[in-house]
Parts: sequence; structure tokens; C-alpha cells
Amino acid sequence: MKIGLVAVLVVAAATLWAGAAAQSSLDCTNVLISMSPCLNYIRGNSSTPSSNCCSQLASIVRSQPQCLCQ
Repeated sequence: MKIGLVAVLVVAAATLWAGAAAQSSLDCTNVLISMSPCLNYIRGNSSTPSSNCCSQLASIVRSQPQCLCQ
């Protein structure tokens, strides 16, 4: 009986962790999409980033810097 309970708890914990990881990935997807003002600079179509790009990047560095690693 105890082994069955432990197994259920392990599966529940794994499910919660996977859900949190998926949510984090989704959040970062939206953050990266918000970097669209930087596309001209990233693609090399502009020699300097726009002020909107810099503002958005600064915001992400403050609020969700882990998303920049994706």
C-alpha cells in the first residue's frame, strides 16, 4: 500500500513539474515574440537597434532574463 502511494505522489510531482516547465516555455515564447521591434537589427537590416527594441530588451532583462537564454 505504501509503495502505491509513493508511486502516485511521484507521478503527481512529475506532472506538476512538467506543467510548470511548459508554462515557463509558453511565457518565454510570448516574451521573445515581444522582441519583434529588434528584428531589423538582428537581421542586419539596421546598423543600430531602435529605441523600441532597447526599451523592450531592458524590460525583459528586468522582468524575465531567463527567457533570453532560449
